[in-house]
Amino acid sequence: MKSLIRRPRNGSPRKRGKRLAALALPVVAAMSLGVPASTAANTSTQVLVAEAGDTSSASGAGAAVSPQALTSYISNENDIGIGVSQNNTSPLYEAILPGHRRTDGSPLGWDHAYSFYIGPGYCADAWYWQNNGWRFDPRNTVKGSKEAQIVAIPGEAVARWAVRNVRVC
Repeated sequence: MKSLIRRPRNGSPRKRGKRLAALALPVVAAMSLGVPASTAANTSTQVLVAEAGDTSSASGAGAAVSPQALTSYISNENDIGIGVSQNNTSPLYEAILPGHRRTDGSPLGWDHAYSFYIGPGYCADAWYWQNNGWRFDPRNTVKGSKEAQIVAIPGEAVARWAVRNVRVC
């Protein structure tokens, strides 16, 4: 196995790993911050709908929701982060929710969610859980730059929303 320490021509040791980390960090940050908050002037708000729609498999529903205080969550079912808000406050989002995470879990731990944000040039589909299945209404396709407010779901104690299929549009 090769050493991570290399001696340059002047004889002092230099670590390769440190240089590699410096090059990789901006790439990770760019992937996580793909939803810029600086586009506030060009944004609008879309209120999602929760009615009967097409049903898909209940697989991938995420971790069991156990806290009694939980009233809603947003699940990011994508590989990139999305902006999310717990309350109706400025700016467009309060935090970045990493891919394949929920607002009620790590790293946020919120007992409720208010909205998610999709940046300019991207679209996403918002699904909701109702009557033991994930449902989609075409009106819940969000085209950025837009904040999408989630709503209570008729017949459900917890409003479960999943953001899927973030794509260039």
